[in-house]
Amino acid sequence: MQIIRTEIEQDLSAEAHPILRVMFRGEGGECVIVAMADVDSLAGDEAAAIERAKAVLVQTATFDSAVNDYDAQSNGNFDQVTETAVTDQDGGIYVFEYRDGDGSRRVPPSKMPSLDAARAEGLRCAVELLADLDLNTGPIPDWLIRIYDEHDTLLAVVDLEQADAARQAADQKADRRDGS
Repeated sequence: MQIIRTEIEQDLSAEAHPILRVMFRGEGGECVIVAMADVDSLAGDEAAAIERAKAVLVQTATFDSAVNDYDAQSNGNFDQVTETAVTDQDGGIYVFEYRDGDGSRRVPPSKMPSLDAARAEGLRCAVELLADLDLNTGPIPDWLIRIYDEHDTLLAVVDLEQADAARQAADQKADRRDGS
């Protein structure tokens, strides 16, 4: 699809929660719409909203298929890793690997403004993974999302503890906003 126009609008979900819609309009009337929750972090920043919508599209487009034979056969049991330092002044290319049950899935590379932005996106996605994670059915995973650079160097890991802390912080922020 050749994108000819991008539109952004704010709205409310059926449950009256704020959402942000990014519409990618293409030639011939084609249109792809990405509706995103947790819009406080994107308020007034159209570029950030568009980048997040693009990341959602990339993740959605490939989540059901393995990138290579190794990913297809992987059982997700990898050695524990630590975060390495990296600097990137003009942004960089990042690859996200998601915990998928007992295995994992990688999505195609995404350009992000910085490693911090990639970490924030990874943390946001990990919080979403928590909703589908049943901790009563097996061992607790040691990671939810891994972030690699374009050379397949591991840069960061988002674990269960980090995702749960971020979810709790978001819940507290929502409670304060609602006056609870």
